[in-house]
Amino acid sequence: MTDAFEIHRRTWLYVLLALVCLGLAGGFGWLAYDRSAPVLAAPAVVLAGLGLNLVRAVGDIRTPLFVADDHGVRMVAEGGWVGLLWSEMGEIRVERREGLRHDPRIKVVSSDGRRFYTSPLGMATNVSPGEAEVQLAQRRSAAAY
Repeated sequence: MTDAFEIHRRTWLYVLLALVCLGLAGGFGWLAYDRSAPVLAAPAVVLAGLGLNLVRAVGDIRTPLFVADDHGVRMVAEGGWVGLLWSEMGEIRVERREGLRHDPRIKVVSSDGRRFYTSPLGMATNVSPGEAEVQLAQRRSAAAY
């Protein structure tokens, strides 16, 4: 039995982005107050909301986004967790970056082909697409194909 393969968020990236957003929000808020320019309060509110959302993500940093083990995969999808046994999967593949619009991701398709689930990869996570391909190939048994 092998150890589970897990994908986590990069903590330092979320902390850095949260601090930058909150710092910029404070700067815009101070400018809006100092110059009596309410129009500058709009970016302050937007950046503060984004920064607080990132702080919330930092609090959830220990929870993996994707787990693969000898039995199957579990991932965060559709506001909750989804789990599939290897035998319940029609296909699992790592999709590389496609231009600027689509980040790399793991795509899991159900055996009936009607449902699919994705999990992010790349800069915001601790796993590269190449490493994910190797790890998933090691875990999926030959009988599941």
